[in-house]
Amino acid sequence: MSQQNNLQGFSKYPVSATDPRFPSFLQGFNQRWQAAHCEMVYVCYSAEGAKAALEEAISLYGRDVKIKSGGHCYENFVFSPKTRAIIDVSALNGYGYDSQKGYYLDSGGTNWSAFNSLFRDYGKVLPAGSCYSVGLGGHICGGGYGLLSRLNGLTVDWLTGVDVVVKQGPDVPAALKYVSRESTDPDEQNLFWAHCGGGGGNFGVITRYYFKELPDSPVSAFITQLSIEWSNLTPEILSSVLNLFTAIAEDPANWRQFGILALHHQSQGEIVMTIQTAVLQSEDPAEIKGRYIDTLLHDLGGFVAYKLTTTPSVTHLGGFVQPAAHTLSYTFYEAVQTLNGSGANQRGKYKSAYMRKGFPMDQVETIYEYLQLVPPTLTPQDMSQCLLQIDTYGGQINEVAPTATAIPQRSSVLKLQYQAYWTEEKDDAAFLDWMNDFYTAVYRKTGGTPNPRFDPTDNVDGCYYNYPDSDLNLSGGLEGALQLYFGQNLPRLKEVKKHWDPTNYFNSFQSIPVE
Repeated sequence: MSQQNNLQGFSKYPVSATDPRFPSFLQGFNQRWQAAHCEMVYVCYSAEGAKAALEEAISLYGRDVKIKSGGHCYENFVFSPKTRAIIDVSALNGYGYDSQKGYYLDSGGTNWSAFNSLFRDYGKVLPAGSCYSVGLGGHICGGGYGLLSRLNGLTVDWLTGVDVVVKQGPDVPAALKYVSRESTDPDEQNLFWAHCGGGGGNFGVITRYYFKELPDSPVSAFITQLSIEWSNLTPEILSSVLNLFTAIAEDPANWRQFGILALHHQSQGEIVMTIQTAVLQSEDPAEIKGRYIDTLLHDLGGFVAYKLTTTPSVTHLGGFVQPAAHTLSYTFYEAVQTLNGSGANQRGKYKSAYMRKGFPMDQVETIYEYLQLVPPTLTPQDMSQCLLQIDTYGGQINEVAPTATAIPQRSSVLKLQYQAYWTEEKDDAAFLDWMNDFYTAVYRKTGGTPNPRFDPTDNVDGCYYNYPDSDLNLSGGLEGALQLYFGQNLPRLKEVKKHWDPTNYFNSFQSIPVE
């Protein structure tokens, strides 16, 4: 039964076996995780409602209160057996323009709602992700990126202000704060900075993001999708494909292209490369196509056979890219729709890495080996949704100093996401073991993770906080995991945490600790 109080701006729902909504309230996108012992869900309709809900929830449930926006968290930071109450901000989905603070997006919106609103009403874009249902609450503050990030940078590079509910102790009432780049109070300035990549669930309940300026939308975009059959691959040819792909990211004169290289398991039959090429106002599409796309296809065809694919390919989050029979020019709205997927809700595991250069041959050989390996208890068909996704990175992203935001990785040219998807709980151990063995083998020369401290070649550069991996705690403890995410910015994040959340109400297995 709903207990709504419109004056407070939230509704609270005691968990009940008779309420048909609760299986949905207590599980996110990843079917591995459920909040089985949750007692109350607070659905917030305003920032003041979020403040009132947080105050009540903490008074009743202490540190076992979690914050949920889109529900896409890869690990069980929200949907955990320890969770007793959930603050759900998904109903906060407003947007608009404030004459003093700029464009704003509420934290309950999604990548798709943000694009749709900004593009339709203002002709602007946020360089955010292409997975349509990912919530803005965690995506933006974690340093979200997408198909326009090489051209325009990260979400946090445009962020100028945040509305956030904080709770600084048991005897201090929850407070709604607006913090920004222009905050004059040093502690408020630090709190704003921490939301520029320091991730959700660490400092408070984010209710709204502000952007004084945003980039103009491209006019159109070419989408090129091509596949290479596994039967045509050898370690040497795979190395050549990776080198060609890396060259896109390393080209200082080419920030308009964003590439996704899906290295599918052999059982999928092929690997797939998808390239979006943005066309800006007053540019000649034919000239852009000839310079960037035709040249790429010519170079690729020089060493391996490929086909312009007509088969959907598993990419980010197991989603399916709508196929194009050949390179097509789309209006920009069409392009975003075409590359906008989330895929089916399944069980999943993910790992990440940043790279400053291309792949050395020993890593290529390991990738080639593990993408053909089938664990004894699984079948080739079971492995068909396992892949290593490689995204082009760099460009405008790398024009920002490593300490300007909480994201220190400002010299990488590739961003990697190891992915596995399956449906049966009985197969968890087999998939998790395969993923761990794969990842550890690729980074065996740097201690089993992409740890820059152990890399004399200065290639790997840690991990991405929005792709959390709880296994990192096992190899280096919490401190080691957070070092991989935040590097030199970790001490400042700890200071922010100590000031704004000294009681550690906002916590998870990989949250910033209070020290």
